[in-house]
Amino acid sequence: MDQFLKRCFYHSGQYNSEDHFSELGSKLREKEGGKLSNRLFYLSIPPNIFVDVVRCASLKASSKDGWTRVIVEKPFGRDSESSSELTKSLKQHLTEDQIFRIDHYLGKELVENLSVLRFSNLDFEPLWSRNYIRNVQIIFSEDFGTEGRGGDFDHYGIIRDIMQNHLLQILALFAMETPVSLAAEDIRNEKFAMNQTEPSRVCGI
Repeated sequence: MDQFLKRCFYHSGQYNSEDHFSELGSKLREKEGGKLSNRLFYLSIPPNIFVDVVRCASLKASSKDGWTRVIVEKPFGRDSESSSELTKSLKQHLTEDQIFRIDHYLGKELVENLSVLRFSNLDFEPLWSRNYIRNVQIIFSEDFGTEGRGGDFDHYGIIRDIMQNHLLQILALFAMETPVSLAAEDIRNEKFAMNQTEPSRVCGI
């Protein structure tokens, strides 16, 4: 841990400042010490500044020898149109395989364990079907409010902020078919297939 902490530093700058990102790039090169290094930028910031940050990072702070990737947290746009436009803008600076869209709720331990419980447990896997499960109830309950995020929440609303991402992701883990493997792309493909299925077919009506 001490060795890890020695490599950590705080750098302050403007989202859209190429000069500030150039300074960040210099600090990273100093820490890397000339070794082959990869860079991963995790953007837990408002989506309206994704493009500015990606542009500056791509121009001034990307890895010269290794790979450079960007993780963007939801919300990724307000609707299908704005999401597509945001993807188009990001692809002016990155390729698709450099962009990772994440729902941070999937990082919760209980949610992470769902895939293991379903697909790696020989006792549960054959029983996980409509023949043995009468119903599934997903209850979202928290003991705090918007905590300073009122402006963003008013803009996106409860359906966009919670239901169409957090809860739909959990539903997909419960209802999707067994993927070919637990690789990210295989799980994504089965989630997508589940979301294209009519509700009556998912519920076995």
